[in-house]
Amino acid sequence: MNKAPQMYPFVCSVFKKFMEGGGFDTLVLSEMKITQATNGKVISELAIEKKHLNRLDGLHGGVTSTIVDLGGSLAIASKGLYATGVSTDLNVTFVNSAKLGDIIVMEASCVKIGKTLAFTEINIRNKESGNLIAQGRHTKFIALAHKDPKNIIGQMEDGNNSKV
Repeated sequence: MNKAPQMYPFVCSVFKKFMEGGGFDTLVLSEMKITQATNGKVISELAIEKKHLNRLDGLHGGVTSTIVDLGGSLAIASKGLYATGVSTDLNVTFVNSAKLGDIIVMEASCVKIGKTLAFTEINIRNKESGNLIAQGRHTKFIALAHKDPKNIIGQMEDGNNSKV
């Protein structure tokens, strides 16, 4: 019997803590919905609203970068870390845009998690067309995050899947 923790509720609890923080993430991503979380991977959706747009009525680059930032953190959480560290590097390649009413899908993966650094990759696509909107990479310093008592990293097993 698989005794590994369910990743979906754990990742949702980390996301909830981000939203309770009342910072910038809350202003632009509070409507984001996590649809799937497995060991090392998180998928979420966001309906594009007016507040997400730039002056040309396309998805604002700052919002896209915030999605990459949060996505990397959630990918790390999906490996069992409640504290997800601090950013050391973040890059975004903007490929296409999204417009008001579009639904975008973020797929974030934890490529490697070590003792001091975690490396993540994030793809953002238009849900309807499947077109790639942006690709990002997010590296985080996690040495101190390993000490958080709310971590479940020691309870992880390979192949643990949990989704809605």
